[in-house]
Amino acid sequence: MRLGNENLFTEPYHSLLQNARVGMVTNYTGINTSFERTIDRLIEKGVNVKKLFAPEHGFYGVGKAGESMTDEVDRKTGIEIVSLYGQTTYMNPSLLEGIDVLILEIQDVGVRFYTYISTMFRVMEAAGQAGIPLVILDRPNPLGGTVVEGSGVESRYRSFVGAYDLPIRHGMTIGELAVLYKHERDLNVIIHIVKLEGWNRDCLFLDTDLNWVPPSPNIPDFKTSLLYPGTAFIEGTNMSEGRGTTMPFSWIGAPWINGEKWADVLNELDLPGVMFRPIMFKPALSKYQGEVIEGVEVHITDHKRFIPTTTGLHIINQTWALYPDHFEWIESESNLFIDLLWGSAKYRHDLTRGRPVSEISAEWGAYAAEFIERRKPYLLYP
Repeated sequence: MRLGNENLFTEPYHSLLQNARVGMVTNYTGINTSFERTIDRLIEKGVNVKKLFAPEHGFYGVGKAGESMTDEVDRKTGIEIVSLYGQTTYMNPSLLEGIDVLILEIQDVGVRFYTYISTMFRVMEAAGQAGIPLVILDRPNPLGGTVVEGSGVESRYRSFVGAYDLPIRHGMTIGELAVLYKHERDLNVIIHIVKLEGWNRDCLFLDTDLNWVPPSPNIPDFKTSLLYPGTAFIEGTNMSEGRGTTMPFSWIGAPWINGEKWADVLNELDLPGVMFRPIMFKPALSKYQGEVIEGVEVHITDHKRFIPTTTGLHIINQTWALYPDHFEWIESESNLFIDLLWGSAKYRHDLTRGRPVSEISAEWGAYAAEFIERRKPYLLYP
């Protein structure tokens, strides 16, 4: 498989960069299959890289989830790094003064509420306003391009974890998302997508010959990326989603949970491709820091059959049913965080009123089917 960054130095892209002042939106995932940084290769080729921009977690990936990052300097090249996850998450077009071409390369995880694609959307808007072309170095969607699942985003619940109306698991590369966004928003930005070679829609990351580089601190491996579209729902509750442990999004629990009972109830659902094992753990950070709590480890037994968003709904629903006096939703800004993740307050109200998970999942499935049709004009890979 050839990544987009390995096709950057061929025509016509090379000509676009010659004699240009270049800015780059990237982080430590911007590397090729030999682990060489794209920024270093650009400089070796004589490209005049003037400024770098970094998304959530910062250029080096050391920031905690949601932690505001400050501007810094690349230790190797001395180039200024501007944080796009600091006091504001918007790219002011004034930051692009003195830049002729902007490049974007970030490894996404294929989930709508992962903030890298929100950063990309706002970068596209800024590049359009500044009148400079944007070159996107495409990378594979680790979750593949076939399966689409989960809810969309109502306009009133747009946020940085839902900047645009997409399913939770959208099944598109960042290049494809950029094409969709440009056309659906009618953005006045020139984009060049440097495509992948050797990737098709059936490919999960396990099916590629690539080495996994964690796209952020709490996505250490492919298994976690596949769990994330569902177990990230736990972030919207007073349960631990495993942050501060070696198994984020795999270990979930709370002080008031009986792990044995909870695992039995979840396993009785016989959900496809997943099993639950009772555990005890002690988060070193985040919720219940330093406390020994009970919960479950979520084990994927079949990557192809596992449906993370439906699994996440069942986990929430069963916890609500077992522990109604302890289970709580948590707030974020002016909304409950789960409403921002789900893109609507409707599904939270549905669950609390006793609507079956099967009905909510079917509603999400109908939306996903509509999106599969909606995205067709913008797909770049078979």
